[in-house]
Amino acid sequence: MKKILRLMTASLAIIMLLSAISCAKNPDTSTTDPADSTNAPAVNTADETTLSEAEKLNPNLPALDWNGNTFFILYNGNDLEPNLDFVAEEITGAILNDAVYNRNLFIANKHHLVIDSQYKADGEIVTLLTNSNSSGDDPYQLVEVNQSYSMSLAIKGLTTDFSQLTNVNLDKPYWNANLLSGSSIYNKNFFAYSDANVHAFGATPCTIFNKSVLADHNLGDIYKLVTDGNWTHETMSEMVKKVTADKDGDGKITKDDYLGMIANTFCIDCFVSGSGYQMMSKDEEDFPTLNIQDEKFYNIIDSIKNLCDEKNGMFLVDRTSTSTEAREYWTEHAITENRALFWIGNFKCVERLRVSDCDFGVVPIPKVDKDQDDYKIHMQANIGAAMNVPRTVQKLADVSTILEDIAYQSYLTVMPNYMEVLILGQSIRDVDSLVCINIIRNSYYCDMGFMLGNYGISILGAMRDVVKDNTDVVTSVKTQVKKFDASIKNIKKAFVE
Repeated sequence: MKKILRLMTASLAIIMLLSAISCAKNPDTSTTDPADSTNAPAVNTADETTLSEAEKLNPNLPALDWNGNTFFILYNGNDLEPNLDFVAEEITGAILNDAVYNRNLFIANKHHLVIDSQYKADGEIVTLLTNSNSSGDDPYQLVEVNQSYSMSLAIKGLTTDFSQLTNVNLDKPYWNANLLSGSSIYNKNFFAYSDANVHAFGATPCTIFNKSVLADHNLGDIYKLVTDGNWTHETMSEMVKKVTADKDGDGKITKDDYLGMIANTFCIDCFVSGSGYQMMSKDEEDFPTLNIQDEKFYNIIDSIKNLCDEKNGMFLVDRTSTSTEAREYWTEHAITENRALFWIGNFKCVERLRVSDCDFGVVPIPKVDKDQDDYKIHMQANIGAAMNVPRTVQKLADVSTILEDIAYQSYLTVMPNYMEVLILGQSIRDVDSLVCINIIRNSYYCDMGFMLGNYGISILGAMRDVVKDNTDVVTSVKTQVKKFDASIKNIKKAFVE
């Protein structure tokens, strides 16, 4: 409870900061020279107290002289969920775009360099880094790929251990330290997340709920359930059952009916990660080991099966269709048409809802039960992007200075502005949703069970099938373990080599 009260205090401070940013917006931002002071924040819009705290974190990095050379970034993304971490070609008036543009301009002017970013699919980026490593070329200074591909790059020996980036301080709050222990191999971290990674933050799983449907069914205060620690599978399931109903009277529940909860099979990943259970733990050498032959894990999956059972009111769209239209937009429309109570999505889904007229809120993925200590969530392994530095980089000290500066400047301006886009939109303006988003931000953890699918360890794929098809989890795990263990041995061999 003390932790949640601290988060509420922090949330109020963020609201004050966002209000200051909104009030201080200058239409002539594009004419400001961010290089007037090499250690000043890119935009001075926060109140004195906030700036004082920010200045305490200032790494006071020296200005480099890159002689106008290019700091080249490869980044991933897709049309539905674009990666906007560094893409901002001009001032447009869009809040996030302009924050990224000003940050990029500040970094470019301070260090006398040109920031150039190029989009490639995750797999293409692995191929490019493999080729540059073979040729000995040094074409890229920063690479952004998702967790699964970041781990692939590490296993292939194509990226640099962050301990070699001497001017990066992962203990600073503008780097997400919660994700380091679960993503390390042999006590080395080959990728990290900072406040520049709004693409990854946007991919954070959450529970979106329709406030009108909640009120119409007199289902109480979900925010209080969260802060009291009582937001669980059981409480969610009870609400779902009370809402789901045959709207058109055809004798079956379809996408157009009243739905207690709607989601695609991504929700199963979210419920697993919401449990905080480590599907892969670490041995004494800090190497991943399988941890799914355990009664606790079986019970978690059985609880998720019950929550996602269509007999209990869950409409899992993949049972009907796996098309993009079904997986992405049946869900959204059910919420915006005030027919569904819950949608398991992510913060990018929240952004999409801002243009709608429906009144909605955001809470964490529920705990399995009241015995679970805290709300938990993974940073999505297959969407979003982490920071990776190619092994071929020659000027590691310079690159680490620039990365630290990017992270700090993003802490000052980019992340607060993204929070403004997320929170101060058409519908979400309540402190309670902001408190919940901060709870989610403070609940991240890493589990390699989410990120080794490229190496044949598809635990989540197997669990999706168990939940969707209502099959036995123990049988499924037993049929997969031998194959998964063999893959882990191959990964260890490849990494050591």
